[in-house]
Amino acid sequence: MKIEIDQSGKIENTNKLTAIAFSNNHQKSLIITAKDKKSVQSIFRRIGQPKIFVYKLFATAVFVLIKDDLKKLDQIIIDKEYLGYEKIIKKFILEIAEHNNKKIDGSNIHFHSIGKKSQAHKIALRAFQTKRSDIKLTSKDFFEISFTK
Repeated sequence: MKIEIDQSGKIENTNKLTAIAFSNNHQKSLIITAKDKKSVQSIFRRIGQPKIFVYKLFATAVFVLIKDDLKKLDQIIIDKEYLGYEKIIKKFILEIAEHNNKKIDGSNIHFHSIGKKSQAHKIALRAFQTKRSDIKLTSKDFFEISFTK
């Protein structure tokens, strides 16, 4: 199964929520509140990695969004949200999956411009505008998924 993933509301805009969604004939959305993003950002600032928080949080959100469907996925197309940082995002997704005892074939993850006509874009935008989604990723969830086991 091929899916497209898009984001509405950038992670680095910590005064607004972020919505991330995937779509094909199945769809799912996830939101991260501004409060939760600020909480994660403050920890990364304290450890001297203020810019990494964006890519780590984005990668974690992508993983959480797709983790229940991994066995069905053979192509994951992620919108080019962070040009030049695709390799680090992919690396983080794979590390987080391994950390959570999940398998993702790295050759299945691709980055392309998805465009506003994509269903993933429409679903992410709807979740962003309504502040409602299938999943809510909290700062607590982020740290548990990304760092503890």
